[in-house]
Amino acid sequence: MSSDGPFSRVRSSFDYWRKTLFGSCIIIKADPSRSSRHRKPDAKEIRNPPGASLKKTGASLSQVKKKAPSSELCVADSFDDQMLDRLTAIPYGMERNEWLATNTLALFEHVNALCGTITELCTAENCPVMSYPGTSKAYWTDDRGKRHQYSAQQYIDCVMTFCERSRKNESLFPTKYGYGFEPHFEVHCRRMIRLLWHCCGHLYTKHWDDLATLNLRPQCSLVLAHITRIAKMFALLDSKELAILNNTVHLVRPPYLQEPPAKRGGGTVVNYDVAEGNFSRWRVPASKSGSWGGHPTPTIFSCKPYSQTC
Repeated sequence: MSSDGPFSRVRSSFDYWRKTLFGSCIIIKADPSRSSRHRKPDAKEIRNPPGASLKKTGASLSQVKKKAPSSELCVADSFDDQMLDRLTAIPYGMERNEWLATNTLALFEHVNALCGTITELCTAENCPVMSYPGTSKAYWTDDRGKRHQYSAQQYIDCVMTFCERSRKNESLFPTKYGYGFEPHFEVHCRRMIRLLWHCCGHLYTKHWDDLATLNLRPQCSLVLAHITRIAKMFALLDSKELAILNNTVHLVRPPYLQEPPAKRGGGTVVNYDVAEGNFSRWRVPASKSGSWGGHPTPTIFSCKPYSQTC
């Protein structure tokens, strides 16, 4: 036996084991120059690293996302005048004060939500006085009858505080069985609706462009239309203020929502935007589309009885 005999047997055994296990595999040697871990960046990538444009402009990824066009139809644009008339009509068997309480508190919640979106924009510097259509300078009257000249921010805060205090008052808005409404309940609701209209009117007068940026014009328009229906139904505003409110609603609501259903259909309607001074297109959904598109918004007519009964 030769001296290398044992090593020859070991080598032949290893070759046989390697062929048995890895005979069907193709082993390729990796090229270090082609590996992403070891690849050196070229001169172009050094000059323009990823995210350099965002760092220069100071923009974040959320800010560079494509913004939805303001003319995109949303849920609020699907409520035409006839639908509003049906939704605001007193249901069969519903008490008059019960329906007034339901709509008044619903309007308070919606106006409060709209005003909350422009809190950082409606400041004492930007809006030193409270103004709305028909009034260039409004005064707040406290419980003692004293008038105060507040900024728009202070005025709106007083309105929301007054409405919130009224909502929690069990004598005004009873929530327990067996309790009825006070005799002066409608007078109190008349003041609440008038103050809520002032707040929405200020949004239209001073912050209409801000609402367009936030895609909240349709929601504000629908709330104004809701106030108009309730004010007419319960005679909550005087003739002069109601005429101004009607004129404002005609300016902010798309014309196709004010037309009878026979003249409306699926497709595109050209709308003249009075506030912008130009034409814009509003997409009208077909009756069989099943999708309104737009942006999610709170339910405008989320009505529940506040005077619970059995």
